[in-house]
Amino acid sequence: MEKSCVTSESYSSTFLYHTMAKIFKTPAVYVEEVSFRSLSIAQVETAIPAFVGYTEKAEINGKSALNQALKVHSLSEFQSFFGGEFSPLFSLAPKTIRDQYTISIGIQDYGIALLPFQRAYLFHSVMDYFANGGRACYVVSVGTYSGKSEVKIKKEDLLGAPTSRIKTQKPKGLKCLEKVLEPTLVIIPDAVALEDQAFEIFREMLSHCHTQGNRFSILDIPNGYEPRKSGVNCIDQFRNGIGNDYLSFGAAYYPWLDRAGNQHSLSYKNLDPAVNLSELLPEPKAQEALTSNQVSQENIHLALWSTSLTYQRIIESMAKILKPSPPSGAIAGIYSQVDSTRGVWKAPANVSLSGFEKPSVAISPAEQETLKVDSYSGKSINALRLFPGEGILVWGARTLAGNDNEWRYVPVKRTALMIKQSTENYLQQFAFEPNDANTWARIKLSVSDFLIELWRKGALFGTKPEHSFFVKIGLGETMTSQDILEGKGILVVGLALVKPAEFISLKFEIAFN
Repeated sequence: MEKSCVTSESYSSTFLYHTMAKIFKTPAVYVEEVSFRSLSIAQVETAIPAFVGYTEKAEINGKSALNQALKVHSLSEFQSFFGGEFSPLFSLAPKTIRDQYTISIGIQDYGIALLPFQRAYLFHSVMDYFANGGRACYVVSVGTYSGKSEVKIKKEDLLGAPTSRIKTQKPKGLKCLEKVLEPTLVIIPDAVALEDQAFEIFREMLSHCHTQGNRFSILDIPNGYEPRKSGVNCIDQFRNGIGNDYLSFGAAYYPWLDRAGNQHSLSYKNLDPAVNLSELLPEPKAQEALTSNQVSQENIHLALWSTSLTYQRIIESMAKILKPSPPSGAIAGIYSQVDSTRGVWKAPANVSLSGFEKPSVAISPAEQETLKVDSYSGKSINALRLFPGEGILVWGARTLAGNDNEWRYVPVKRTALMIKQSTENYLQQFAFEPNDANTWARIKLSVSDFLIELWRKGALFGTKPEHSFFVKIGLGETMTSQDILEGKGILVVGLALVKPAEFISLKFEIAFN
């Protein structure tokens, strides 16, 4: 007959009845709870982005919230603190050879274009984040555009570069996040408005993530709404400008996405005040609406829309110009959605994006090959593609470090960051504890339990836990006597992280009778 054996390790805690362990003064039974296991490691959150950029306003309870990292849990909460979208202005003038968008009115061709400094991307980026599964995020507003006719985006605002030599100056922009521990993703959608200067911002983002050690950057491609051309194009410019440092701490996505035109509330008020509609609209009823005292200012747009096809075409042309949007906010939402439903070790790919009509540029499988693998720079770009019946799918899960066999994949890097941060948080409690075998055993047990649980969930590769990781700590194993004298406790953890099945090969055997 087998003997059942229950050890102290079978329970998270047990009760020890004291007889002589302590000196008691009153006759009674004294019970003390004693834990036989070390404290467990809590897994940190993995998809809490921090957005940095320009907003309509920035205030909380009547006080300025500029250059403060505020956490919001919904788009409505974001709007209560930071307001809504920027209302851009368009020029409408006789066509020139430089005009990209044109419209014919009568016998005259006109060029329609945004006036300078008319794009601010943060609001829509946050909106896309929540629309695609995002749950909570931090927002750092570096400037406001309420009551302004333009948004002048500046590199210094976004990065938080010091404007003076005063050491006590409060951090701004990206630097506001240095002392905020919770964010694990960094996104600066307004950077694309700076074109060539955007690359300096991207390099700082990658460096920031490397220094913080717990976060990952999602980057947009400047001019990513343009198709790739022979010679210099937006992909080549991005690869040349991004540099070579800390590439595993970020991922980039191409192309931009066309959002639905009805999401932009445009009207005649979005035309440059210098544009005279009464000279442009040929329809008699439209002229009546413009000159009638019976039509209020609030209803002029509706009156013109219902009476003038020319006016409708002008508004539709304006909306077409605004359609392409950088995808980083939506991608952050996908990260959050996949992390919460499957885990950070699942590649945030083969998932459909919501709120968009189509990618701004159609990509073929052959074109994606040169995005994913570049023989010169080794910098991978993830594709966003439209598939019939499935919508827009994220069709790639690589970091920028395409030549790095260890950190080539987004889920591998982010899982490693999660394990590192979770373990680091746990180890804080052992500062100033005795550097002896008892402490080492407690650490090894807790870290092993944490990794076994991740292995059970599918985060680690291997048929057995011992095939998936190892945990080493102790004298003669990771430390020398000199290390102990110097107060060093060295923990070494090895991981076999699961990589995504990026290439699936099918082999068919046909038997001929």
